[in-house]
Amino acid sequence: MKKALLLVLFLGVVSAISGLCVGYVNSITEPIIAEKLIAAEKENLEKMFPGAQFAALEMTDEKGYVQGVYEVVDEGYAVKLQTTGYNSSTPIIVLVGFDNSGVITGVLALQQQETDGFGTKVFKEENISSLYVGKSLDEMPDLLSGATVTSTAMQNAISSAQNMLKEVVK
Repeated sequence: MKKALLLVLFLGVVSAISGLCVGYVNSITEPIIAEKLIAAEKENLEKMFPGAQFAALEMTDEKGYVQGVYEVVDEGYAVKLQTTGYNSSTPIIVLVGFDNSGVITGVLALQQQETDGFGTKVFKEENISSLYVGKSLDEMPDLLSGATVTSTAMQNAISSAQNMLKEVVK
């Protein structure tokens, strides 16, 4: 009995020390990780709007597609969206640029693992141009035949962002 009690006490002390060590390491690395995420976000925004200045806005949509909204000073808005396409195990994350009047200026795929030759067609430059670019806040993005699930997911996410931006775009 005494041996079992000592073993439980020893394991409790080791667990407590281990927990403190993990907490300490987390407190050191958390700001570094957050800083790297912010830098990556700024890098993506810079790809869409080179040389622009950005201000984060606190906005969300009703359906949960919007992951971040940025006002691009004197140029428009950038909206980070997350949706699920055919490959439901990996979300699609895109950055959509809008000019000051709410017209889509570009779509940048940040993460997607859709089926090669089918769902990936949605993210090819020529299809981005024809499906999304130039659409106003009142125009529904088009669907791409042969990639219906992926393009429907993109259509839903972009439409949700368009509806949200109707409140701020004059």
